[in-house]
Amino acid sequence: MKKITAIILSIVIAVLVIPQAPAYAAAQPVSVLKIGLSYGDNAVPAAKLQNVAGDQSGYQIGFYDSNLKFYPLITTYERDIVVIKDKSIWITSENEYVDVKPSSHKYYIGAYHAQVDATFATYNDAMALANVFTQMGYQAFPAFINGIFRLRVGEHLTYEKAQESVASLNAATGLSFTVVGGSETCYTVAITGTDKILFEFDSYESPMAALPFSTQTTYNKYKYNGGFEFRRVYGNDVTVINVVTMEQYIKGVIPYEVSPSWPLEAQKAQAICAKCYACNNLNKHASMGFDLCNTTDCQVYRGTYYATAVSNLAVDSVQGMYLTYDGEICMTYYHSNSGGSTENVENIWTRYIPYLRAVEDIYLKDPEAYTISVDLDTISEILMIKNYTKQRVIDYYVSRVSEAGNVLEVTFTQADGTPLRLTSDKARSAINSANKGIYIPSHRYTVTPSIGIYINKFLKTVSMSNMYAIGGDGTVTALPSTHTAVKAITSTGIKSVNPSTLTYIVSGTGSGHHVGMSQSGAYGMAKEGFTYDEILRFYYTGAQVVYYGY
Repeated sequence: MKKITAIILSIVIAVLVIPQAPAYAAAQPVSVLKIGLSYGDNAVPAAKLQNVAGDQSGYQIGFYDSNLKFYPLITTYERDIVVIKDKSIWITSENEYVDVKPSSHKYYIGAYHAQVDATFATYNDAMALANVFTQMGYQAFPAFINGIFRLRVGEHLTYEKAQESVASLNAATGLSFTVVGGSETCYTVAITGTDKILFEFDSYESPMAALPFSTQTTYNKYKYNGGFEFRRVYGNDVTVINVVTMEQYIKGVIPYEVSPSWPLEAQKAQAICAKCYACNNLNKHASMGFDLCNTTDCQVYRGTYYATAVSNLAVDSVQGMYLTYDGEICMTYYHSNSGGSTENVENIWTRYIPYLRAVEDIYLKDPEAYTISVDLDTISEILMIKNYTKQRVIDYYVSRVSEAGNVLEVTFTQADGTPLRLTSDKARSAINSANKGIYIPSHRYTVTPSIGIYINKFLKTVSMSNMYAIGGDGTVTALPSTHTAVKAITSTGIKSVNPSTLTYIVSGTGSGHHVGMSQSGAYGMAKEGFTYDEILRFYYTGAQVVYYGY
């Protein structure tokens, strides 16, 4: 009996120590998202909005609470408005807004104003007095300052000029005024192309927002649904954020991630992938005040500009549907073209995920072949710039591939003979350089050294993998794949092949990180009649499409 108990106990212990997938926070469906449009180095001194569709033009100006419920403060029926940081701005003849005085300009909007010391219960109360000042020839406008309506008069480029106006206003009106302006949390709303200020907003608790009456609004040449929130990160230029429903967001993603002309089922599969990816990446830009950005760092998003009836139908058809595994929304990584096989996620990044397994991409029709040539001088320079090495590189080769045939490791032999081995995603990106025009687009490739040989006076570049040596006994032997063991007979004797004469040929197929759904493969499956859920189950092992509701 004791022996049986011991056996059972050992089995239980063995089960307990079986490696498990690392735990991570489960994603949940979300109904509203905040998407960064202009931020960081691309934040703007002024953000111009224009109504482009709808029965009524204009905007409500206010703010969103933490649950993204909009609270309006004022209404304007202007079609074109601009939101400006609270610093002096000049307007050029082309209606560009700049914060450094240009050689010529048609208007300016000064950051400093005279503010009436009295407060007002409502916007209408402040506006009533503003109208009185307007009739007297002053520019006056309401402002919402930390929860209280105020009235501001005039616009001046300097504090000193505003102070001069205060003295004049005190004498003319009998009211008491204070100079304000230049706040790092304040926004000025004006009519585009003019110096007419409509409203100012300054609050430590909430950034300003605008909710258009129109169904579509143009910002920075693209059309968007939903509302807009404005932030001044660290008190600098204006960060512009689009506040949209999940479906509105996905409709602005699909036409840029896949072609709107693709089969409907492929676009439906992409729509679910984009939704699940969004839910799993909501905190990616939290420090800047929004959920996701509009670039490939998250997912390409350009609003309604290239959306079509088919791409919109694809999103509407799968509304409320998500891809799940073991009851949780999947992290649906996807890429352009697998080149022949996707890859286990832990071979590209670090964390094991059970549904992100290597899949032979049997429905892929065009693996997108590519060939790149690069010499050792260029490789050495790139690796040094990226701080991978301080030495010159004298050889480069693939040192390990996965069972699926994708590159897991490359090795660079350094000048002192030591190997520099780079794995996972670095195996693809190590020598990529925009400045040098070098880009390896996928993990599915070979590296072959080649040398220049004169044949009948013509220089030919020949891959060393295609070269053979004939021995004294007539034996034919393939040359080694690296140059270090190759020797040549010259006029001065036998010498090793000079590395500086070598060019490395990188030949491969595919585009992207090879994890999850291959978009080109999904296209091939849809063309053969597979449905969106069959496509997703093919690329995400063991996953299922589940309806979560609206």
